[in-house]
Amino acid sequence: MANGRALLWMDGDMNVVNAIAKVRFNSAHAKRVQLHKLPSFECELLCLEPGQEFPALGPCAYYVVAGSGAVKAGPETQELSMGQLAYCDDGEQHAIVNTSEQRLICLSVS
Repeated sequence: MANGRALLWMDGDMNVVNAIAKVRFNSAHAKRVQLHKLPSFECELLCLEPGQEFPALGPCAYYVVAGSGAVKAGPETQELSMGQLAYCDDGEQHAIVNTSEQRLICLSVS
């Protein structure tokens, strides 16, 4: 991250996205904000209020931008805090969960 901007590469050219400006929350459900999508990968912000959960399937990496929570993958649960990265394998059912009393923002790359 440079000067509060996330850098994303696209088709041989560099594009700059102010990811923090795109953060959105929804009290009814976890909010997914697409930052960039190519046929080979997708980059999104996951914005979760306390108690919210975002389920997923397939290979994915989660980087905690702000807050704390947990990643559930099969029978395993791993607590995560700001600055930590977790990844889940292909075909594995998993979820990111906000287990804290604060908002959680994760960068998801799948």
